[in-house]
Amino acid sequence: MDWYYGTDQQIRLQKIVDERTNWCAETKGAVNGGRFLGTDDYDALGWDRVIELIKDHGAFTFRMIPVETLDEFKNNLSKHDIRFDSWNVFSADSDKIEKHAKPLTQASLPDGYTLINEDELSDVAVVSEIQECMSRSGVVPYTGRLLAGLSVPSVTIAIRDDCGKIVGTAFGYYPYNQYSRWSSTAWGGLVSIDESQRGKRLGLLINALMVWGCVEKLGAQAVQEYAAATNEPSRRMIERSGLRLDPSIVCGIATTGSARFTA
Repeated sequence: MDWYYGTDQQIRLQKIVDERTNWCAETKGAVNGGRFLGTDDYDALGWDRVIELIKDHGAFTFRMIPVETLDEFKNNLSKHDIRFDSWNVFSADSDKIEKHAKPLTQASLPDGYTLINEDELSDVAVVSEIQECMSRSGVVPYTGRLLAGLSVPSVTIAIRDDCGKIVGTAFGYYPYNQYSRWSSTAWGGLVSIDESQRGKRLGLLINALMVWGCVEKLGAQAVQEYAAATNEPSRRMIERSGLRLDPSIVCGIATTGSARFTA
């Protein structure tokens, strides 16, 4: 058992993220994508270098793409037989998050349910359970070292049911480095709730705990989350914590395969 979970491809990409943590932190335009490398400024990285990374790794994340440039951007990728799938960006500053998300964190868990303690994240077995919970919900996990806060400051929330099984997760961290205009913005997501636990409002609670944790623990001045245009339940959950759609930008994943990369 180690810090990695998923298919062979997913584990290979997670290991690359860990190996290149310093590159993500020190290179202008680079983004630590958790599952794979990425960029929030492909001009700074250089387009040829970006295409090389996509072809070498098979998956790469683009953050904060202006909507007005999206058609040209996708066309440039398609010339290299690269697929691009996009998600909407929701964001809020710390004041709005304190107003909307913080009160939600006071909700009670069902009887017998508990939140994991932060010190449990040093146990690779616990982190593996968290990754398994994500995978059961169709969410591709991040590298366990990132979830455990060993590579960059992060917030990992997990809920155990009355039998001790982890049935819900969420995660937030700083994906952007010091050179980014979003360096003080945290990203949150990976909200996963077991199918058997739906209807207990665990998703709303765990998302609020994660978003508020990004502000309270990490000191984020703003937090963003991503959701597909068709995922109405996730969009409503995100908005309940005070985040609002930014129609001017999108994020996305570029892949060399024909299938959409499940986020």
